[in-house]
Amino acid sequence: MIIMLSVGLMNHVIIIPLLLEASKRDAWLVVLLVFVASPVWIGCLNYIIQNMNNQHMKKWLDQHFGKFLSAILVIIYSLLLWLMGFISLKDTLTWTIASYLPQTPILVLAGTTLVASFFAAFQGLRTIAIVSGILLPFVVILGHLVAIANFQFKDYTLLFPLLENGTTPLWKGVPYVAGGLLELSFLMLLIQHKLTKKTGFKSLMLMCFILTGLTLGPLMGSIAIFGPDEAANQRYPAYAQWRIVRLGEYVEHVNFFSIYQWLSGTFIRVSLSIYLLGELWNLQKRRWLPVLFGALAMLVAILLPMSDMAFLDSLGRFYFPSFCIFTAGTLILYIGRIIISRISQKE
Repeated sequence: MIIMLSVGLMNHVIIIPLLLEASKRDAWLVVLLVFVASPVWIGCLNYIIQNMNNQHMKKWLDQHFGKFLSAILVIIYSLLLWLMGFISLKDTLTWTIASYLPQTPILVLAGTTLVASFFAAFQGLRTIAIVSGILLPFVVILGHLVAIANFQFKDYTLLFPLLENGTTPLWKGVPYVAGGLLELSFLMLLIQHKLTKKTGFKSLMLMCFILTGLTLGPLMGSIAIFGPDEAANQRYPAYAQWRIVRLGEYVEHVNFFSIYQWLSGTFIRVSLSIYLLGELWNLQKRRWLPVLFGALAMLVAILLPMSDMAFLDSLGRFYFPSFCIFTAGTLILYIGRIIISRISQKE
């Protein structure tokens, strides 16, 4: 439930406008192609988790790579965790101000969100899990509501023809989809020592399948309702689908339900990111220090002047490609180290 809300926000909301702009009508095909390739990295992830034996990530890195390289990896992980929370908070606040709270100071919006997230992170992963269990069922119900209610406006013939512009749009969209799905491996490696039961290949693939569905649903819906060109021009395609929902002849303008969906995902995602900042460094008595520092750094960064266009451009050009390279690279690195250590033990 934590993964569905936190990673689901990335796949369901944040990557869709970037993916539509890059791949247009072929965007949904990109998602399917990346999912077809996912058993490879899911198998790698499962192999690493099984060999970590519920050991804390930092301790495992210290043992296998030495303290110097381990410290470098932990710093990079910390930066990515902080960016994970910052990006989702920044995107949510931009949408909030643009849609329903245009006169509210950003300091108030960011401050209240971060205070709530800090207390959830301070209480620990169990608290975040319980809150996720309360929020998620209603998020899922509302997601099905918007999909079913808008079926009358959808024309799925707009999903075709594919590959009008060759395979170039496919490759442009791959980093966004891969980045969204690879977050699963990124987070699972950091929380696996907290799980009472080891994850298996089937459960990881099931989660990957669910996350793929969370991307495909609003993505195909946007193209089927608005067409590929109009959908690519929209800043928040998933929210635009809420704007046209009509329940019979007399009920419409129910897009306030999307506020619950979006804020639920943001709250869990930001809480999880700053919680893992404290957990990653494995400080025994001062775990709250990285949590507090991460939350304050997010508040300061949110208040810095940065246009939405520059924000989206930095996501597309820097964040997603870098995240994909680092995550895929570390999976290969960890597997190589495990294999080498096993060979040396046999000798």
